[in-house]
Amino acid sequence: MQMGHRAGWLIKTLAIAGSIFAQSAMAQSNYPSRPIQVIVPYAAGGTTDLAGRIVAKALGEQLNQTVVVENKVGAAGSVGVAQAVRSAPDGYTMAVSGVSSTMLHQLLGRKLPYDPQTDLNSVAYMGSSGMVVITRKDSNFKSLRQLIEHAKTNPGVVTFGSAGNASPGHLATEYIASMAKIKMTHVPYAGDSALMGDLMSGRIDIATVGIASVFSHMNAGSISALGLTSRERLASFPNVPTVAEAGLNGYEADIWNLLVLPKGTPAQIDAKLNATVNQLMADKGVREALLNIGFTARPMSLAEIRDFINVERVKWGAIIRDAKIKID
Repeated sequence: MQMGHRAGWLIKTLAIAGSIFAQSAMAQSNYPSRPIQVIVPYAAGGTTDLAGRIVAKALGEQLNQTVVVENKVGAAGSVGVAQAVRSAPDGYTMAVSGVSSTMLHQLLGRKLPYDPQTDLNSVAYMGSSGMVVITRKDSNFKSLRQLIEHAKTNPGVVTFGSAGNASPGHLATEYIASMAKIKMTHVPYAGDSALMGDLMSGRIDIATVGIASVFSHMNAGSISALGLTSRERLASFPNVPTVAEAGLNGYEADIWNLLVLPKGTPAQIDAKLNATVNQLMADKGVREALLNIGFTARPMSLAEIRDFINVERVKWGAIIRDAKIKID
């Protein structure tokens, strides 16, 4: 009787487990069957928000499902990413994670409510935007190469502004200094727009800022663009050379976004989202919409994303160490 009872219990347990597995597999194959939430960890209207909304809208159309964007601001992107990471790993809550929330915070020693290396399930590359090294229109520096030569003979004299200590613009300029073997003096500001007055008046010599933040100035010709930090020139500004073209071969420093989900999300969902976003990155309409805000689309497989993150982590870690950058 006891053996029969145990056998019956085992059969029932296996049946329940099999039913749960079948339901889970069916849910994954039917994914998505309800609205998806995409958390943008920055304020509405910024470049990351705009890029996220372009991709989210196209994603919803491609998946034939509602995709809702929610802005969750705080701690330079980490609050919104943390909210997504804490959600159920079922593919219905995800976040846009940029270079800061994916690695810079951790490399700088900031305390985070998640571990970027183990808790983020990065499933899609959502495009990148280069920054641009700018100076005032009447500056004596007419090219980045000329500025570098001046800095070599005048260590620490050239001043550069950025959107703040350890910001992407700060790190990108320290990367230039490291490759060129020059020394410049950093002047941090509270955002790209905050430094423009001092740049225009000549209080600082140059600044490295997000392209989208100075589109209007570049179009109007009110500033001089010395170099793009991206790998290639932009079609919208074909006459602006890249930093690499100034003699710093191999230089590339982009602001990029990844679509991240909680660890433990089923591989089938990861693969579907990766394939879908890659289709969007190849779509002409999406590519043009992203390009209009300074972002370049680039499809990446899951393996390519992992390799990309590893390469970026090594690069930025070295820059932070070499420049002895500390958080405030």
